[in-house]
Amino acid sequence: MSVIDDYKKLMLEVRSGTFKPVYLLHGEESFFIDRIADEVEHLALADHERDFNQTILYGRDANHETVKDTCLRFPMMAERQLVIVRELQNWRIDELEKLESYLVKPTPTTVLVLCHKHKKVDGRKGVIKAVLKGGGSVLLSEKVKDDKLPDLLMSVAKSQKRRLGPTEAQLLASHLGSDLAKAVKEVEKLCLVTEEGGQISSDHIQRFVGISKEYNVFELQAAIGMRNTAKAQQIAAHFAADPKDNPLVLTIGFLNTYFNKVAMVHTLAGKSPQEMASALKVNPYFLKDYQSAARNYPLARLVEIQRHLRQCDLQSKGVGGASAGDGELLREFLAKAMS
Repeated sequence: MSVIDDYKKLMLEVRSGTFKPVYLLHGEESFFIDRIADEVEHLALADHERDFNQTILYGRDANHETVKDTCLRFPMMAERQLVIVRELQNWRIDELEKLESYLVKPTPTTVLVLCHKHKKVDGRKGVIKAVLKGGGSVLLSEKVKDDKLPDLLMSVAKSQKRRLGPTEAQLLASHLGSDLAKAVKEVEKLCLVTEEGGQISSDHIQRFVGISKEYNVFELQAAIGMRNTAKAQQIAAHFAADPKDNPLVLTIGFLNTYFNKVAMVHTLAGKSPQEMASALKVNPYFLKDYQSAARNYPLARLVEIQRHLRQCDLQSKGVGGASAGDGELLREFLAKAMS
């Protein structure tokens, strides 16, 4: 299963009131670790139980003995106690290994949450096996791939009883994808301004997130694919007028990925739509757009376009003595690519 599937499963368990004795949350993506830890903290105890039964420790201050001694205490006037250890990545692996005796046989009235961010726990050691043997849960929080982010954002909206379509999800993902926590928070903000059961529209996104529904990289790609030169140049002019929110380096990166996928359509001729979408790592909903672009741009032309794009990238970095601004470079590239 993917990290998204594992995350959803754990969240459902916690929200149903089912708590494991130990949660080991580790990996590069902080978002899933923070969300699960926060959800357990919110639901494991009632408000009146927290003063005596909730302990939050930090890896830089606590050692294995402190954690173990805290976990061995009995709850006071409550069904369970909660112990959260944040910043566990500050521990050496041998310090973490000293917790194994407890992880294998955890106290049934304690819920222990171990947050190990920015890197995963060494799987060659016995820590992960100890957690699983003791009936705990382990989540490896990996970075979400770009093609999976729109699905995650749609599921976030669905969990809030709102509807977010593939086009709108892709728009948000394209604009905010490098920061998963920010992207999810923006969807949650959109849910607050949309009635239950309602549709989050591009108008909502433009008004409350600030992403133009007409002038964005997603629409630029669509205009290029349809060979709509006027629209593409119009978007480029908008980018030039607002370079802070539309940096050329990011636009070039998006276009490079886009043209690579259009080229792949040519090489995947004869494959089923499902196979093509999987190979391109795109939602099947958008496959027809890439197929249409491939009809407009033969493979030999795409090779030439990539050469123009590399030249544009170099010029934007001052290579070749070009004095043109970013907006002018993008418009010049589009003129060459779409001629």
